[in-house]
Amino acid sequence: MDLELSEQAYALLREVRSVTYRWISEVQEKLDFVQDETSRASLRHRLCILATTCFSTFDVCPDHVAAVLANDEDFSIAMQCAIIVHENTPQSLSSNNSYHLTRLLSRHRRLLHNLEPIFGQSLPPISGRVELSRGGAYHDALARLRSGYHQGNSSSWHSLPRPNSRWISCVTGGGQGVYYDLLTGKLIIGGKRLGGLPPELVKHPTYASVFGTVSVEHHLSPALSDLTWGAFRDFLMCRLLMIMEWIIWLDLPNLGIR
Repeated sequence: MDLELSEQAYALLREVRSVTYRWISEVQEKLDFVQDETSRASLRHRLCILATTCFSTFDVCPDHVAAVLANDEDFSIAMQCAIIVHENTPQSLSSNNSYHLTRLLSRHRRLLHNLEPIFGQSLPPISGRVELSRGGAYHDALARLRSGYHQGNSSSWHSLPRPNSRWISCVTGGGQGVYYDLLTGKLIIGGKRLGGLPPELVKHPTYASVFGTVSVEHHLSPALSDLTWGAFRDFLMCRLLMIMEWIIWLDLPNLGIR
């Protein structure tokens, strides 16, 4: 391909990425202040489409990947998009309105698989330690996604031994273990996923009978500072999980207790 034409294509992809990434930030800000579940579901659906679109700007032929994934900013945006898609994919894609998103998600999964070796590239070993070459970009991605992320004095990113090499990991400055799945965008920090309650719990009939369609974690006061709010939310989610386990074990709804 002509070099000048290639440069024009790279510039266009970066422009698309910049615009969609800005829209992602705007939708995320709205999502933080919306409590109505119908509106939240609509915003999350939109967020998923925007993130898959932004991530698709890295979907080029192998010869051109190095040009579109050229610096830490590119790797950071790519990681953010993958996490956002994983956390905001609708639980059900059966409606006619989901046809376009289903196709986007199929391409998204293919691209994650194609880029896995690039995101898992390591630096030459130093004193027996093997670090990922883009660890700084991954720290930046998590700092942008999660308020209160302790990047200072954190350990370097590394791949887990085979057969779990699809996971990369580090330890935050606050001592929390971080695990990220290169093939799905799944993020676990301190044993907890980024997006609140596990979907298998939210879909449980007992949860629906007790809480309906309410997203419990988003009806708490957002007035706390980011760091305090994060710690308080983790504490509350832990207590909520314990309560739900007791409700399910005792089968209270079937006993007529509400």
